[in-house]
Amino acid sequence: MISLLCTLLIGLATPSAIQVDGEGYFRFAKDGSVVYAKHVSLEWRNGLIVSQDGDPVWPKIKSESEPKSIEVDLRGRVLLGYSNEVIEAGRLVLALFPDDVRPVESGRYLKIYGDAELKEPGEGLAGVIRPWTGSVASSLEPERSFIKVYETEVEVPVKSKEESVVAIQRSQKTDHVGDSEWIATGGIEIAFPDESEVSGNFMTLGDVADIFCAPELKARLAAVDLGNSPVFGVPRQIDRTWILGRLKSAGFAPATVRVVGPVRLTIKRVGQSITQQMFVDAAVREIATQYPGFEPESTKPVPDLDVPVGEVQLVAERVAKSGSTLMVTVAAFVDGKRINSRNLTFTNSVVPLSLSVGDTVSVSFLSGAVVIDTTGQVKKVDRVKGEVTVQISTGKQVVGTLNKQGKIEVRL
Repeated sequence: MISLLCTLLIGLATPSAIQVDGEGYFRFAKDGSVVYAKHVSLEWRNGLIVSQDGDPVWPKIKSESEPKSIEVDLRGRVLLGYSNEVIEAGRLVLALFPDDVRPVESGRYLKIYGDAELKEPGEGLAGVIRPWTGSVASSLEPERSFIKVYETEVEVPVKSKEESVVAIQRSQKTDHVGDSEWIATGGIEIAFPDESEVSGNFMTLGDVADIFCAPELKARLAAVDLGNSPVFGVPRQIDRTWILGRLKSAGFAPATVRVVGPVRLTIKRVGQSITQQMFVDAAVREIATQYPGFEPESTKPVPDLDVPVGEVQLVAERVAKSGSTLMVTVAAFVDGKRINSRNLTFTNSVVPLSLSVGDTVSVSFLSGAVVIDTTGQVKKVDRVKGEVTVQISTGKQVVGTLNKQGKIEVRL
């Protein structure tokens, strides 16, 4: 019974490197919050199943004794192997997010600010769990289904036992040339590069592959839906079986389709970056409308944000006063759709932090071209508005602003 069960599982030695083949995310508990990942290496530490960084799977999966192996099946069952038995310790749960919720990289993990829908692996678009080979794939030559070789009239130096491949203009994604005889009989060839890039929220077969077939079929094939695009910074891998399943669902017979290229295709999401300075500029413009005397100085750097391709608009949604600082929430919109937001904190550089109540300062009274200088004692500092209340020798309190020469200017 145990041996039969093990043949149905993904056999992985401890630690077990796995990935989500679909739209879901693994969940882990880290520093009091939930973080996410598309691929991870599972280990046993101190009675818990954890990531390679020691963060426990969420919900936690416990085991008092250290197993000899950790195995995970397509539907997320975590099985621990011991010398005389295999036990099911728990099940992985995947998080599924709406299309408009974007992850933010945080070390090895992703942080996602949005409401997750919890799914069992294999349920709907959540996907299934497969071995993760990303750490070694780059050093290996991709396995191919079949490679056609075409001779060129131009002499090309070759090494022994190597073939020449004709150069094809880069209007295609690959160097493949369709088999005209196969196509004439109604056959279809789909050629994938080792790596494809997409830019939209959704992807089709035409976005990631070259299609060779009868003209009347090409538009239908190019429009075959491949689901949501990968998230930024987290490449997605799809295999031929999955592609053929999509084609079958679209009404194409798999027997008529040849797939050319790697066994597993890597797809990356490309877009554009919104820099830290762009966020700061949007915040500063809004501060100027609400606090004219405030000269903003950012105190908290914000990382660049990767967003989809499109028209970017930054909107300062909120300016909040907190003590001597202003916090500005700036939202990023692409083609009118809210993608993400950043909180920026500013101090007023026009009022030095060293200026405090009780200090003696120079005071200048300005009335047209007339200037009268005196001294006074600081009674109050409003670092947000840039205003300083000073008591002069007559006992009167006046309100002014600090100029670049370090004097308090009072305009009469």
